[in-house]
Amino acid sequence: MQTAGMAQNTVVSRHLTSDGVVVWTRCACGRLRMDLIPHEGGASLTAGPCPHCASAPARTAQS
Repeated sequence: MQTAGMAQNTVVSRHLTSDGVVVWTRCACGRLRMDLIPHEGGASLTAGPCPHCASAPARTAQS
């Protein structure tokens, strides 16, 4: 699913969990990606990154 004008990753959903924030993102080529951003600054976990469009979601003050 490629859409003209879709030039960047789009956050599909963001969920608070006991371990951190889970962010589901759709990259520009249409693939889904899941990132776990831990509360306490631990190592992030990523599943399904696209090798062509991979860029991690930014940490925010709310994360």
